[in-house]
Amino acid sequence: MKKTFIRKLAVLSLCFAAVTATSISAYAADLTQGVAESSDTTLNITKTIKVTNPDLNSVDGPGMNYSYVIQPENPSQTNGGVTVTDPSDHTGTVHQGPTGGATLSVSGLSWPVGTAVDASAAGTDNTKTLQVTADVSKFSAPGIYRYKITETPSPADPASIGVTDEGDRVRYLDVYIVNSGTGLGIGGYTLHDGSNAKKTFDDAVFETLNIILENEVVGNMGDRQNQFPFEGLVKDNGRSFFAKKSQAPQAVNDNKVPGEASGSGITTTLAHGEKYYVSGLSKVSNVNYTENNNTPDVYSVSIEGGTPSDPSPVAAGSSKTMGETAVTPAAYVKFINSLDAVSPTGVVLRYGAPLSVVAAGAVLMMINRKSKSSDEA
Repeated sequence: MKKTFIRKLAVLSLCFAAVTATSISAYAADLTQGVAESSDTTLNITKTIKVTNPDLNSVDGPGMNYSYVIQPENPSQTNGGVTVTDPSDHTGTVHQGPTGGATLSVSGLSWPVGTAVDASAAGTDNTKTLQVTADVSKFSAPGIYRYKITETPSPADPASIGVTDEGDRVRYLDVYIVNSGTGLGIGGYTLHDGSNAKKTFDDAVFETLNIILENEVVGNMGDRQNQFPFEGLVKDNGRSFFAKKSQAPQAVNDNKVPGEASGSGITTTLAHGEKYYVSGLSKVSNVNYTENNNTPDVYSVSIEGGTPSDPSPVAAGSSKTMGETAVTPAAYVKFINSLDAVSPTGVVLRYGAPLSVVAAGAVLMMINRKSKSSDEA
């Protein structure tokens, strides 16, 4: 029997940032040992999406999915080398793993739309796990065996739904098969990216944002008590969001608006200085607001933030639309309604009845005077 070249896998795992599975016995290089199956051990591999939002503690999921495939890999210098050496200069040759020697517990991980994920201003980790299980019966001798694990995101471009994930899509798994008291056993695992630098898949980030709608009434004739009706359309890949007047939503069930693929409608009314919060939107969402003039006056309306606009007259019963705009980290929209003088239409509507009475009285007085003059003549 050749000399033992790896004495403790625990030492070797430190070199390669290994994810350890069990305590191990001395690793023997005798590749002629018979096979006797022992208890399988598993390796947990995590994938994390960190979710941020300045107000909410949970938001609707991004709709991000990942699928995984594990397959035997021929060792090479580009995937971790054909040999591995521990800090004590014990060197072992790496072999291609047998088919079925290592399997995944699940084929995919998902953070779907319609399911809440935890969020916070600093970002909260939403972690899911897939396990690797080694089947000792598939191995014929002790040794180091390599596998390739490939991650495939859906959508293929995570940024298209507001998820940041530009990490590597491949990891390499070395399975250590050792002699145990009854035959072969699992010594442990080393998970790396080909340069033995990383031990799991890269984290993703899902940044969600809030947009504030505010109404402002200016001018000496502007009605600061009037509740101006607003309508909105929110597009965010069918995701649900959260909307509330006067204060930001704080929980996933706080005024939830179900998402629709074609865009979700919202309605509210706002007087001077009031605000309406739409929260939990992705970075690729779009919002469009329309204000309706439900007063008898012609207001000059302008928009700040979102898609700004110059002042334009909005007659009674008419409306002004902002136009679809992308939500940004500093997004807000303010409709400014200005009225410095009463419009002619407003004069008739507001003062028409009193003026008619005065006019009628004047006519009667004139008729009365004429009648008196005729009598005197």
